[in-house]
Amino acid sequence: MINASTLLDAYVDVNLLLLLVCALWFVFSRVLDRLGLAHAVTARLRMLRSVFVAVLLAPAFAALIVMIGRAGYPHPAQTVNLTDFIVAQYLQGRFAMNASALEEVLKLRSRLADAAFTPAGQALLGLVAAGGVACLLRLGWSLFRLRRILAESHLWRRFGRVELRVSDTISVPFSTRGLRRRIVVLPSAMLERGADLRIALAHELQHLRQGDVEWELALGLIRPLFWWNPAFHIWRQQVEELRELSCDRQVLARRGYDVAAYCDCLLRVCQDGLRARRFMAVEAPVVALVRTENRLFGGRSAALLKRRMLSVIEGRAERHPRLVFAILSLPALAVTLTAAVAIQKPGDWSQDRIMLSTIINLERLQAVNGPVPSFGAPIYAAAGN
Repeated sequence: MINASTLLDAYVDVNLLLLLVCALWFVFSRVLDRLGLAHAVTARLRMLRSVFVAVLLAPAFAALIVMIGRAGYPHPAQTVNLTDFIVAQYLQGRFAMNASALEEVLKLRSRLADAAFTPAGQALLGLVAAGGVACLLRLGWSLFRLRRILAESHLWRRFGRVELRVSDTISVPFSTRGLRRRIVVLPSAMLERGADLRIALAHELQHLRQGDVEWELALGLIRPLFWWNPAFHIWRQQVEELRELSCDRQVLARRGYDVAAYCDCLLRVCQDGLRARRFMAVEAPVVALVRTENRLFGGRSAALLKRRMLSVIEGRAERHPRLVFAILSLPALAVTLTAAVAIQKPGDWSQDRIMLSTIINLERLQAVNGPVPSFGAPIYAAAGN
């Protein structure tokens, strides 16, 4: 039976992994830019999504590895456990540190977990839970507003399970979905601009093909769990940026779409949204043609629009995105899953940890009884070997 401590450990692991892969992502992005793969936005988007799924499944994967080890089979956790690795490096004299201080560092996570069940820790968890509830309420309000927009819109066309609707209450085209239907909603004023209408439809239908609405819905649903973690918000921003760049590339890859007309359409829709000052303010599950916030995050929206326009003007084609995705994802997934196993609590006492405990006891005896024969780093190293 899964207890509260196990769930808390899994939650901590996911957040730690998210912070780790977010930091590694920026390093990896710079490497790809240096290799001339800055234009591989579709492959990057797929890689980000696959790694995010791996992070969410990492606790289950690590638990499976531990179960395999308990069954008597060799498993990676015996060699990649971070605690055992640090102890081994210390015993080999790779860094100088008081053994008792090292033990305190290694026990920090366990102490933090124990502190979660103290009054102060429970108050902090209550604050996190309250923020999650606030996010759920905000999501519920957004869904209510979205439902009103759809109810007040008018059905224009229907193609299978895809509906095209026209609304007088919005200024920016967007795509969403219900349980069975996929929906594209267009501002009624856009019907008078045939070229913009054609581009907006192509863009939003491409979002539906890529599954972007489903991903936006999933991120919105799990946001209450990670609202306090800056890595989650950074990750979500990166996914949104790559999603729009990929969609633009996919649309313009087809014949019949002029780059200048495409950029003009983005600018006009953005101006319409800012002029109307009534953007939907619905965070999920909506994927809009452009973002038009004119408050706190307006600068980020303007930067994204600028990058999109520069990307389509450059017009560099992305070749073999599936192959590039496979090449990029394999090492990223390997690092993520290895880290998931490495950060687990160590199992039974190893020889290195027994030696560390012996050194700690000797230091305590020295503190009580005075000087004893010196045990330097070479002895530690020899003992570790």
